[in-house]
Amino acid sequence: MKPSRTLAREQGAMLITMSLLFIPLLGLLALVVDVGHLMIVRNELQNAADAAALAGANCLPRASAPSGTDCSSSLRASLNWTMAGIKASNTVGLNRSDGVPLVYGAVLTGYKNLHGDPPGLQVISLNPIAADDRPAVMVRISRVTGINGGPVQTLLPGLHGGAAVSISVTALALLPAPGKVLAGSLMPQLINKCLFDLYWDQNSRSPQLATSASLNGVTQVIGQAWKLRLGSAYRYANCDSGQWTSFASDASGTVSFSTLIADGNPTSLGVGELIWIEPDAGTALYGNLSARYPTPAGADVILPVVDAPDGLNSRGQTAIVGFAGFHIDAIQAGSDHYVQGHFVNVAMAAGASGTGPFYGSYTPARLVQ
Repeated sequence: MKPSRTLAREQGAMLITMSLLFIPLLGLLALVVDVGHLMIVRNELQNAADAAALAGANCLPRASAPSGTDCSSSLRASLNWTMAGIKASNTVGLNRSDGVPLVYGAVLTGYKNLHGDPPGLQVISLNPIAADDRPAVMVRISRVTGINGGPVQTLLPGLHGGAAVSISVTALALLPAPGKVLAGSLMPQLINKCLFDLYWDQNSRSPQLATSASLNGVTQVIGQAWKLRLGSAYRYANCDSGQWTSFASDASGTVSFSTLIADGNPTSLGVGELIWIEPDAGTALYGNLSARYPTPAGADVILPVVDAPDGLNSRGQTAIVGFAGFHIDAIQAGSDHYVQGHFVNVAMAAGASGTGPFYGSYTPARLVQ
């Protein structure tokens, strides 16, 4: 048995050792807590920025609500850059970070190139707009001195060179053109790409405007989008009319065009997939179209676009190259049958996916890196 003095010395030494070890252990524990806390705060800020960017981008195609602080469910003829910025800023204020209300986020709107060339956002007045440019909203939220509660407090004074840590995050949401549309998205008529190219301004991403009072017998309003007749009984040239389609199924089987008019495409369809051209599906079907899309209000629809240099008067399959936005102004049934309308640059393909060429239709906004 050890003498009491020896035992006391050993116990004292052990206590000293434990005390010395306890200090770095406390520091390590504080570091773990600080790192975890900072990660939580960063995630909160990122979620807020993501939500704000998506909310702003989804406002881009929509009209302003009467309140002037939000967008409505109605589409508008051009992108609503102003309301997109307001919506993004207001959405930031709906969130908190570490219990602190967020009051400010830096919001930018403009065109984002899908390939990052150039990087960042380009101006909203961009012209020409490149094929890979898409409208977008960028939101940057920071916890720095004087903004959103200031830097995040930590337990370790020496962490990151100070007692508090500044954090900034960025989110970018863009409005893509559809590469694939869901079932029920399309009207059973298609158009030729050369028709689209004739009446579409690729530089400004908007319909060509009428410069005369008549085109192919259709009265025009100078300065407004050219009015066209699709699926007409008249045999225009290859690039002057549209045609019926039974989508992905052969109409010689059991396909009912009246059902396709009522319900749209029965399956999803994407760029590069084959679609049927069905000339002369039936003049009576224009009555079904008129009931489905009553005028004078008309409707914005999505039309599949194909590239058929030989025209659309021969039955067969061809590949989809994109999806065009088209507004129906009038539908004429009977012997002189057609769908009359004009191209639009803001049509929504709900639930669509992928990224295709822009022909006047968009999908819901999505986040990008």
